[in-house]
Amino acid sequence: MTGSSDRREPPISHLRVPNISEISFERLRADRLQRLQQQMHRHGDAVCLLYKPANIRYATGTDLMGVWTAGAFARYCIVPAVGAPILFEHRQAIPISQRIVSDVRPAVVWQFGGYGSEQDARRFADETYEVLRELSLQDEPLAVDRLDTLGFLALQDAGIRLRSAGRITTDAREIKTPEEVALLKINGAIGGAIMADFEAAIRPGIYERDLLAVMCDSLLRHNGDGLVTRLVASGQNTNPWMNEAHDKLVMPGDLVGVDTDANGYEGYVIDVSRTFLCGSHATAGQREVYATAHGIVTGMAELIKPGMTFEDFVHAAPRLPEKFREQRYGSMVHQAGLEMEGPGIPYPEDVAAGRQIPERVIQPNMVLCLECYAGEVGAPFGVKLEDQVLVTDDGCELLCTYPYEEKLLA
Repeated sequence: MTGSSDRREPPISHLRVPNISEISFERLRADRLQRLQQQMHRHGDAVCLLYKPANIRYATGTDLMGVWTAGAFARYCIVPAVGAPILFEHRQAIPISQRIVSDVRPAVVWQFGGYGSEQDARRFADETYEVLRELSLQDEPLAVDRLDTLGFLALQDAGIRLRSAGRITTDAREIKTPEEVALLKINGAIGGAIMADFEAAIRPGIYERDLLAVMCDSLLRHNGDGLVTRLVASGQNTNPWMNEAHDKLVMPGDLVGVDTDANGYEGYVIDVSRTFLCGSHATAGQREVYATAHGIVTGMAELIKPGMTFEDFVHAAPRLPEKFREQRYGSMVHQAGLEMEGPGIPYPEDVAAGRQIPERVIQPNMVLCLECYAGEVGAPFGVKLEDQVLVTDDGCELLCTYPYEEKLLA
């Protein structure tokens, strides 16, 4: 058991409370909007309608009830390729968003209107058309990131041609601006603090849900936004991966896996996985599985360099041993920013099964999450490891430097 007397101190001496004087939020917002509008010009789109909370935040710098609005069509923005965004906000929150955005209008919400929903959706579509006419863009297609059925049909009925905004937002957010890089580094340090609190709490008899609570408490106390998943698992719950925190007691000798999956300070993702040992002595089997996952994640980090294509990476990355391949993770690499982003890099086995390799090139200021799950089918444990890195001019830099479990590496 890891107790207070033998707790390893992580290398997070650079951790500090985020200092807003060190981040230019005006530059952050301006640079992100510029990148978005550049991609609109590149893809030939004159105007976007954005509903996803991360896209609204990227375009306007505002965020409100991000978890709720991820599933509710309650706020949105219209972004022309030239000019300032127009934000449509929850009525009570308009004065709050006006601190950042000059043009804020009441949002039309139809999702909770019962029998009146179709009428509300038509009103939304009519108002959207009027805004497009106000911008002299009523004859242009409208690029949309997401809509429900009523909203989609209402815009079509209003004579608005629709297309996907996905290629615009994906390409805009792939390369991080200087202020985004600074925020991601702050959040990497917060990730280290979260892991330190989490590891210190591991002991026989603690519930998985209580370890989840420790992680959530640490995140919020370090100015984070909130957790995206509840991926804490111990013992047999670590195989297969993706069990979320249960009413299971952690027992002596258990492996304890965690994936932070968090939105940190100013919403930027903290995505790091570690697997710890509850106790002092690992078995040979635990060490073997841990060494496999560790070797693959660190091997991928050593491989990264600007100019390498995703296809090159697929063929050059360390291979997962055959006995672990059936339960391999969903991808080797994914991207991260204001949310889990893409496209990612698939395993060779998935490519052989027909999955396409995105035609992308690794570039400086991309943020990549390198993942590996190692666990045999039916085994009593598995190991999940993940590092989040910033691509640099000559390789990559760890955003969270929290150490691996020495007891499992010995």
